[in-house]
Amino acid sequence: MTKKLIPLAMLILAICQGCLPKAQDLLPPGTDLREPEVPDLFSDFEVAIDSPGARLYQNGVDYVQAIDLSLGASIRFLNGRVSDPGQGKGVYGGNDPKLLRQKMEEAWTKFSQTSQESFCIANGQFFRNDSAKATALAFPIKADGKILTDGYAGESEYAQEKMMLEVWSDRAKIKAFEPNSFYASDAPNIIVGLKQDADKGIVKETGRTFIGLKDENFDGNKETVLIFTSESASQPHAAEVLRYFGASEIIMLDGGGSTQLICQGNSYVSSPRTIPQMIGVDSAPSNSTSASGSLSKP
Repeated sequence: MTKKLIPLAMLILAICQGCLPKAQDLLPPGTDLREPEVPDLFSDFEVAIDSPGARLYQNGVDYVQAIDLSLGASIRFLNGRVSDPGQGKGVYGGNDPKLLRQKMEEAWTKFSQTSQESFCIANGQFFRNDSAKATALAFPIKADGKILTDGYAGESEYAQEKMMLEVWSDRAKIKAFEPNSFYASDAPNIIVGLKQDADKGIVKETGRTFIGLKDENFDGNKETVLIFTSESASQPHAAEVLRYFGASEIIMLDGGGSTQLICQGNSYVSSPRTIPQMIGVDSAPSNSTSASGSLSKP
């Protein structure tokens, strides 16, 4: 008996197919059934400053410097005057100097007096934020071919989470930090920071300074340095912005109240905090043959 009912049920279903209203027929007329488009949060970046080999992009409180080393732009690691060399006190056997803290405006004035191509200056290395006028840096730095500091932190802070940014005149590289590779590197400028997801209040909206690297011409060398600065961003947001600009390698530097940015004498991200170490960017000389090239848009 059951077997005889099965064909009958199938016949009824076939006849009634299309009798029931479709889901869209139950919606009010004019309802848009298309999938909602995901907004492109980064397409609103606009060029705020355009100089040979260097650009500053802005979208709200987010800023990105795009520095093409192959076009003649350059990066310098700057610091306040050494008040105590801390000779032999570094965690890796080198020095652990104390550096005078400076207002960012003071640092910009000194920086801009050294070059006609001074483009921007931003905060850089983590440091001991106390009330002293001179303080020590947390992690190693090499500037102009000389090791400035071993830092005071060593493996007591963020073990296995440190990264180092190596900068040559025409390219840069970010890789995992190891003391031996730091000392052996022939890069004239090196700064040690943290992985992009090291816990510095990962989802907290606060000041952030991140650096990413991009291979602009796909030749295997990352010649474009991208510096993200924002007075209010989470770590994932900072990294995502850099990826939007094409970064494939990312490092996190100091943030929070240290986050500051001055470009061509104008303050874009400000803070009353004095800091001991900064990152200076020079655009390419206007008469440079390499400066005749141009940065691509993100």
